[in-house]
Amino acid sequence: MAQNEFYAKLPFSLNEDEKIVDTVKPVWVGYLLRNSLHGIFSSIFIAVFLGLFAAIAGLVAALITFLVVWIIGIALSLVSAKISYSKFTVWITNQRIVSAVGFIGFHTESLPLENITDVVINRGLIDRLLNLSSIMAIPIGGLNISTVGFIPALHPDDAIKLQKLIFDLKNARIKALKG
Repeated sequence: MAQNEFYAKLPFSLNEDEKIVDTVKPVWVGYLLRNSLHGIFSSIFIAVFLGLFAAIAGLVAALITFLVVWIIGIALSLVSAKISYSKFTVWITNQRIVSAVGFIGFHTESLPLENITDVVINRGLIDRLLNLSSIMAIPIGGLNISTVGFIPALHPDDAIKLQKLIFDLKNARIKALKG
């Protein structure tokens, strides 16, 4: 594919003299498991609650209710993780980080490199169990509800390389702006 065709398919416009340095997608299986585990565990609690409620009608009804609700919860969690993965992409340019995220639709957000105060590698419980890391670019003013600087489900070595790349690009951007 020609470079112009690639840029034409981006869900955002590049600034003058801006070039894409890297395109980041999380590890597919890690993203699927990481995002669906929350739903799977939640469905267990819902299934237990409904199962206990159905226990009034008998043990068999309680077991069937538990299994049906749990299977539906697992299926919904996996499907939602698959859909959100297909719409999740992060582009690192020489001027900013741009992310496209969504479920039914999608939205793009960008964070200028010069506004990043830190790039944190996070390994929560689920990340550790799946041997993954997540990256969070912290903007000036601290964390907010924005997802632009968050990249989940990365291989730990890739997270370290990406952290270094963002810091290097940030320093080069600040140097360029100072002239």
